[in-house]
Amino acid sequence: MHIGAAALMMNSSVISVKLICMCAILSAMAALPTENHESLLASSAANIITVTTVTDKISNTGDANDSIRCTQTAQITTSGTFPVLETKSNDSEVEATYGTLSSPRLKTESPALFPLQSTTILQPSILQETTRTIDNENEPHNYVCPAEYDCWLLENPIRHVSVVCALSHINNETDFSVLNTNTFPSALTIRCDPLSLWKNKLYPFMFKGLHSFIALIFLNCHFNYVPEKTFYGMTALRELYISDAEKITFHTAAFDNVPFLEDLSVVHSEMSSAPSLCHLQSLRFVNFTDNNIETIEETGLLCNTTFKNLQEIVLCKNNLRKISINISEISDNLLHFSACDNKIEQISEYSIRRLYLLSWFDIENNLITSFSRHIFQDVNDLMVLSLAKNRLSHFPSGLLSHLRNLTVLHLFDLSLNQSIFNEIKNCQNLQELVLKNNFIENIEMLSLYPFSRLEYFDISNNSVRTLSGNLFMSLQNLQKLNMSGNLIETVGKDTFSGLSKVDTLDLKYNKIRTLHSDCLQPLLALSVLNLSYNAIENLPSFRGLQNLYVLDLRHNNIKYLDSSSFAGARGIGGINLNNNRIRTIGAKTFRNLTILVLLFIENNEIDYIEYNAFGDASIVELNLRNNNISDINFFRYSNFPRLRKLDLSQNYITMPISSDFCSRFQGIETLLISNNRIEAVYNRAFESLLNLRFLDLSYNRIHVLRETALTTSFSSIKPFVKLQGNPFRCDCNMKWMKDWQSSTDRNNMIIKDLLTLICTIGSSTNVSMMYRLATDKFLCQYTTDCNSFKCSCCNFNACECLIKCPDSCTCSYNNDRSVNIVHCDQKGLDQVPKELPPAVTHLYLDENNISVVSIHSFTNMAYLEYLSMCDSNIYTIDDYAFERLSSLKAIHLNGNFISIITPKTFFELKNLQHLSLSNNRITVIEAGSFSYFPGKYKLDLSRNMLSKVDENVLFEMSFASSLNLSGNPWTCDCEFLVGFDNFTSSNVEKIQDFSALTCTTNDTNTTSPSNTTKLLANTLLSDLCPSITVQHTTELQDNNTLVATLTTLLGILLIVVCIVFIIFWNRDFLKVWIYVKFGWRICNKEEDEADVYKPYDAFVSYSSKDDDYVVHELIPVLEKNMNYRLCVHYRDFPVGAAIADNILSSVESSKRVIVVLSKHFVESEWCHYEFQIAHQRLLAEKKNRIIMILLGDIDKSKLVPELKDYVQTNTYVNQNDAWFWEKIHYAMP
Repeated sequence: MHIGAAALMMNSSVISVKLICMCAILSAMAALPTENHESLLASSAANIITVTTVTDKISNTGDANDSIRCTQTAQITTSGTFPVLETKSNDSEVEATYGTLSSPRLKTESPALFPLQSTTILQPSILQETTRTIDNENEPHNYVCPAEYDCWLLENPIRHVSVVCALSHINNETDFSVLNTNTFPSALTIRCDPLSLWKNKLYPFMFKGLHSFIALIFLNCHFNYVPEKTFYGMTALRELYISDAEKITFHTAAFDNVPFLEDLSVVHSEMSSAPSLCHLQSLRFVNFTDNNIETIEETGLLCNTTFKNLQEIVLCKNNLRKISINISEISDNLLHFSACDNKIEQISEYSIRRLYLLSWFDIENNLITSFSRHIFQDVNDLMVLSLAKNRLSHFPSGLLSHLRNLTVLHLFDLSLNQSIFNEIKNCQNLQELVLKNNFIENIEMLSLYPFSRLEYFDISNNSVRTLSGNLFMSLQNLQKLNMSGNLIETVGKDTFSGLSKVDTLDLKYNKIRTLHSDCLQPLLALSVLNLSYNAIENLPSFRGLQNLYVLDLRHNNIKYLDSSSFAGARGIGGINLNNNRIRTIGAKTFRNLTILVLLFIENNEIDYIEYNAFGDASIVELNLRNNNISDINFFRYSNFPRLRKLDLSQNYITMPISSDFCSRFQGIETLLISNNRIEAVYNRAFESLLNLRFLDLSYNRIHVLRETALTTSFSSIKPFVKLQGNPFRCDCNMKWMKDWQSSTDRNNMIIKDLLTLICTIGSSTNVSMMYRLATDKFLCQYTTDCNSFKCSCCNFNACECLIKCPDSCTCSYNNDRSVNIVHCDQKGLDQVPKELPPAVTHLYLDENNISVVSIHSFTNMAYLEYLSMCDSNIYTIDDYAFERLSSLKAIHLNGNFISIITPKTFFELKNLQHLSLSNNRITVIEAGSFSYFPGKYKLDLSRNMLSKVDENVLFEMSFASSLNLSGNPWTCDCEFLVGFDNFTSSNVEKIQDFSALTCTTNDTNTTSPSNTTKLLANTLLSDLCPSITVQHTTELQDNNTLVATLTTLLGILLIVVCIVFIIFWNRDFLKVWIYVKFGWRICNKEEDEADVYKPYDAFVSYSSKDDDYVVHELIPVLEKNMNYRLCVHYRDFPVGAAIADNILSSVESSKRVIVVLSKHFVESEWCHYEFQIAHQRLLAEKKNRIIMILLGDIDKSKLVPELKDYVQTNTYVNQNDAWFWEKIHYAMP
């Protein structure tokens, strides 16, 4: 930072920052996602003061046209607790035409009190945009602003037309002749795209028709050469501003056609030398900031004669190594010379001789080791001087003794001691004195006596230990005092006597332990007080400080607060008490602070806050993070109508969150309650929070969170909520969260971290990722249950709706009780429990000792769908045992001792879909046993003792969709085997274990009878039964003709199917081809009538990291070549509106949504949100309006579920597709 940022606002009025700051806070919050608001409300409270800088008061000796070089407004940012006037540009421009000039007096190195980084956009003055456009009869006659340009009528410094042209690049086809404004004074700003890959180039005569243009400005145009006659025809040109060129060079006659040029700026352009400017005798201002100039000679300003009108030269941020010439050889009327931020090692004693009018001299931040004590002998009128940040071995005695008109003096970072006060004692008109970062150990009252006019005094980061009484008594006009970073331990009662005008006092980073209770009483105008980073235990009295607005007490040893702590300071707007040792906040502590906006008490030891500690507060942000708070009932006794952000994270809160708690701050937007011990959130707890945008409930102890707990009021944009780190139990009450992942009708908050949530199931301690669990795992256990929605008697013991789970079993149901599961397995039961719940749908009785399944085992179980009785030692199943189980779909009886199946065993089970009887002792299956089953059922008869079955049974089994028959001793007897072989051959695809089927033969030809097992899949029937071969062959011959005919027909059908398949498979390509060749849209519905009125053809959703492709390739082709109207973030989103609102509005206003799917898109949460909005609209309208463009390779495993499902089930266009543009054109409206 360098002196004079405030001088860019010469003759400006006093800036009232209170209003500016509050507007900046609210607009910043509206423009950003809620989760990023963490420091926005805390932004720039230190700005909330009224500032008039000393350098504002320095009059400009030039004429009124000086103001053309800068805008007349500036914003204020904060560093430390002092407002900083910054001079940054939003287009990589130089920091105004004064280069890097800014005031270091307002900068400190400590963290900001309430940090907000806003910047000042300082451009050449003719860029300042008034709200009036050229649209009425009193404006310049017959001038129509071209469609590609923006035009304004400006009044300052003279009435003129300002034309702004935004180009991707400049070339010889760029036509500026359309801008002719006849004789009316005009200014042209050419703003190039800094990301464009096209080469910028200037050409002779390109501005030949612009006779009335008085100013020409280039921003971000990376041309490297200015040829001869470039400015031919611009005879009225007075100001030329070039920013961000590329190693720029000039033809020696580049400026021959602009002899009346007054202001010349070439900044941040890597210029090594300028052409001779000697013929430009009208020059008044030259700015070559941030280039590569190494000597004064390379500026082009050394001529045979001096410039009579040249008043200001700025050469900051170059590579100058010495100043050996007399600058008066350039102009003896010079007012301002600045060479800050160079590498100057030597400066001649005669360098500024005969510059009698010089009022401003800045050589800050160089490598100068010594000054001649006579260097300033001819500049008696010097008003602003900075010698700071050089490498002086000693300060020359008498160097400044005759500079009696000096008003601003910067001598920081020069290793000075207290003797410097003797060297500057004659500078009695000083209003601004900066001595920070030196080695001053003490200050005597007499040392300050000569500086009665001083308004700003910065002696921070020195070694001052003591402050004597009445030390500053002579500084009656002082407004800002910075003594931070010293070794001060005590502040006495009279230390600040006489400082009745001080509005900003900075004492941070000292070792202060003791403050006299009345030490602040003389500071009647105090507005900002910074006492942070000390060892203060007891607060001083703030009585009488009616103007105090910002109070910073961070990092001290304060232990308690009560009603007397801030008594008398009713005007405080921001208090920061972070990192103290506060344990208790007493009643009415903040009650009387009626305009308190920001209150930070983070990182303390608070375990108790008395009721009514806040009263009806005006607080906008309250931060109580990282304390020991467990009870939040204190909120019940206060109202917070203006509260927008509340941070209670990292405490010990155990109380459930209820609607009563939230009703105290209905306007809140950000609520942070993470890292506490909360176990419950009540239904509709947040429903009253109409403005809620972000809720953090992560890392608490919540086991179950019902869907109604996150219900919000109707809003087009739903709040985000974070839930990770909670020990969720995935029971029936949590199934809604699993369903939320695929739901399109979401009436609740958006779960930001759904894919990271983990939970346990039942009594297990093993955790699982919630989104990977099947929905049938979300069950609730019960011992007794009564559905109160269907029964009114649930509170009575005799209620017929009341059901009990058997003592030996465990029971559970899902969220809507449509699934009711009873586990009675491994309980040693010898019969089916008698009091099973009537609503049971799944019953497990495995591994018991139930020998007989009787007709009375299953009564009143009309809803039972699944029954498992595996390995339960069952020998007998009574006839009609399952008759009443009309809803039964699956029975598993594996591993028992069942020997016979009759038609009465599974009588009337018409809904059965799966019957498993494997590993029993079944020898007989009677005909009709499976006749009641519907088609497509599954049957498992493997590993039994079946040797043969009736042909009718085989017929019944042929209706099954799946069969398991292996592991049985099927006989190889030909009488059975022929029918069995026909059955297996016809159903080979259904028989899951066909390859394992065997039959057994009795070999009677050997001396000792034996059994032989044959694998049916590898054995021909003729080998086992040769007697039936001849008959079988005849039948085959009769069928040959029929087979041949069927084969021919099948071949023709196959060809037709292949052609249809090829057409179907390439249907999208064929549609595009027909559209390109004939202009016909095949199978394409007419556009909705509502789409006709939508302003955009498509909204482009993409990651900002893909700007290079989207902005420079996709959008230009669609808009310029295909004439589509697109909506894109950087151009069409309204400034200041919430991002989420912008996205929703853009999707609703567009006929299509183009999604540029890339690896960057996959990694962006906002891109996911944009897709979700578009996808929800697609589902709602039942029309596919999304055009998916695949840009590069992506890892589909990283896609969120909705996006993965869409990519797998819909067609997308690959950017490398040879028909890419044709397919896009076809898909557009």
